[in-house]
Amino acid sequence: MSSRDSDSEKEPLVRPPAGNPHQGDGDIQNKEVAVIVEHQCTNLQSLMNLMKANIGTGLLGLPYAVQHAGLLLGPLSLIAMSVICISCMYQLVKTAKRLCRQLGKEKLDYADVAGLSMDHGGIQCFHGYGYIGRFVVNTFLMITQLGFCCIYFIFMAENIQQIYQEYYTHGVPDTKIFILMLFVPVMLICFIKNLDELAPLSILAIALTIVGIFIIYGFFIVKLIHKDPRTYVLVQTNLTTNYPYFFGSAIYAFEGIGVILPLEIKMKSPDDFTFVLILGMVLVTMLYTSMGFLGYFTFGNAVAETITLALPDGLFYEVVKLMFVAAIFVTYAVQFYVPAYLIWPFLKKRLPERYHDVGNYVFRASLVFLTLVLAVSIPQLANVITLIGAFSSSALAIILPPLFEEIVRCRDGYRGWHVIRLVKNIVIFTIGFVGMGLGTFVAIQNIVNDY
Repeated sequence: MSSRDSDSEKEPLVRPPAGNPHQGDGDIQNKEVAVIVEHQCTNLQSLMNLMKANIGTGLLGLPYAVQHAGLLLGPLSLIAMSVICISCMYQLVKTAKRLCRQLGKEKLDYADVAGLSMDHGGIQCFHGYGYIGRFVVNTFLMITQLGFCCIYFIFMAENIQQIYQEYYTHGVPDTKIFILMLFVPVMLICFIKNLDELAPLSILAIALTIVGIFIIYGFFIVKLIHKDPRTYVLVQTNLTTNYPYFFGSAIYAFEGIGVILPLEIKMKSPDDFTFVLILGMVLVTMLYTSMGFLGYFTFGNAVAETITLALPDGLFYEVVKLMFVAAIFVTYAVQFYVPAYLIWPFLKKRLPERYHDVGNYVFRASLVFLTLVLAVSIPQLANVITLIGAFSSSALAIILPPLFEEIVRCRDGYRGWHVIRLVKNIVIFTIGFVGMGLGTFVAIQNIVNDY
């Protein structure tokens, strides 16, 4: 799982500066940005946190994504997307540091960077509208987190259904039935309000994921000797449809930009952050590329929307699937913390104090039910991954960082290398915007066609 799944130690919340009318208790982008660990992290600890932040469930869908681009184009595109994401992560940190120096702040989260860029950047007409920037970032974060929860429902249901089918071949219930069966246990674990109580389960989830990934790579290695690369398509035909689908699925996997600012803040040696960032993302890129390439190379056109569904029958691989189901079950509760923390303070103010406890439980149950309804409405794992990746992940990871950097730095003027920076940011923004539009359109079109 990602570091979203694991940073659950008790930590003080970072509150917005007093006196800003556009920031409130709910103005917090995600749990990594919301909480700052009291102790400083070594370079190795920061590297591990960075890698955990980028190794999530999207990894298991990369072979299916590569199938839509081709055995050659897919891995090359993953490398290119990684380079872009590294650049955007570095941009976000640079922009935050500049705003901290300019405004005398100690630390900023993603939403703060958005708001302060608009309030104090070089574009005068944006001044006073920083709350819009914060709202946009927090909205995309909520969509992303709730999207993750929908995907988790579908992932667990499809894997359980496949295991059920191995023992009962006739009258296998629809995926939607298995999603509904998961409602009560998922709701109960989401009633846990304190992340401290989820910490042991989160550690177990990470361990199960690591073991499961090693087993999958072992399966790949065994099967490689029987494959002929000449039988594979290097570049898929009809890229106007297939490539946007690949883009959405691939960018969904790059989910670590939300942890970049708190990781840099927590480092004992912040000057080493660039080295840690590049090293960590190079390792992540190697994992992404190898998983996508080997998964597609192993299964070919039989590759499933998540690699666990393509594993062979048998007790051993059933256990592997159940390991991932258990890990995702815990991860749901951790991801659920973010939208719950964002939304509940606004509802709490509107309830009498004596109803706060009951209201919180009702709210949590209702939010879980909302994600269940969305999952039942669109029980197509690959399409939902592409939709969430293209629409919200691309905005957070690719579109917004170069935009905020230019808003802040445009007052420096455009001469020399500043022009090169501008051109680079325009190119990255355009790639993200086009990918977002086409990927979202193709995902919605596929969902409609499936119906």
